[in-house]
Amino acid sequence: GFSSQTKTFHSLTPPLPLPPETALISSATYSLSLQLTSPWPDSTSLIDSATGQRLSYSQFTTQTNNLSSSLQSHLGLSKGDVAFILSPNSLQIPLLYFSLLSLGVIISPSNPSSTESEISRQIKLSKPVI
Repeated sequence: GFSSQTKTFHSLTPPLPLPPETALISSATYSLSLQLTSPWPDSTSLIDSATGQRLSYSQFTTQTNNLSSSLQSHLGLSKGDVAFILSPNSLQIPLLYFSLLSLGVIISPSNPSSTESEISRQIKLSKPVI
């Protein structure tokens, strides 16, 4: 809705119930838990505008959880590690980000069109483990 008094837009849906501030839960894990309780698990979550490929909420959740498990078991990624991501936009990037965030991994994104020196500087600053 729009408030003519404050000249701002606001959601017409009731606010989501947030976990207590003391809860030991990541934002990615909390977001995924909301998707699990969605009344529309088969509705579209993401669309790749270039290819038209779609992912439903249930597919997104399943693929994110599978990738998280794989990253943790095969690469040993854990809370506090840094992942340097150099990739163009794609449908897989949100899956990767949610997977890393659910493990507590810090994401250091970079633009593929950056110069080699910019990317080298970003790597030196972030000190990624992967």
